[in-house]
Amino acid sequence: MSETQKREKQVILIVDDEENFREIMSAKLNAVGFDAATAANWKEAIKNARELTPDLILMDIHMPDATGTDLALAIKQDPATKDIKIAFLTSLKDPWPAMTGDRERVAKELGMEDFLDKTEDLDVTVEKIKAILARPR
Repeated sequence: MSETQKREKQVILIVDDEENFREIMSAKLNAVGFDAATAANWKEAIKNARELTPDLILMDIHMPDATGTDLALAIKQDPATKDIKIAFLTSLKDPWPAMTGDRERVAKELGMEDFLDKTEDLDVTVEKIKAILARPR
């Protein structure tokens, strides 16, 4: 989508293998004015990222077919999707035990926007998502 073509709503792609979480999160995002799409695995995530060019991808870190980190890096390396903002969204307190430092810093070092906690209140998560979307690319 070109810069001159504006969507009515910002699109957020939720990539998570937990169906209940995808449903709850997409319902919340749709209710507050976003257009939420979902993907349950690597293949769906890549396809939806290319087809929808979402404004933001919320990426789980641990999924059965790939790590969210690997998937996020693959999206960032694809010329068609490299400019899409990605934030990790997980319930893991220490997703990268081999890496030292706080989660947010590590996420930024990987080229991602932020690190959000699945267990946080959804209204707080929505405010963080709005802040991420407000940042320049």
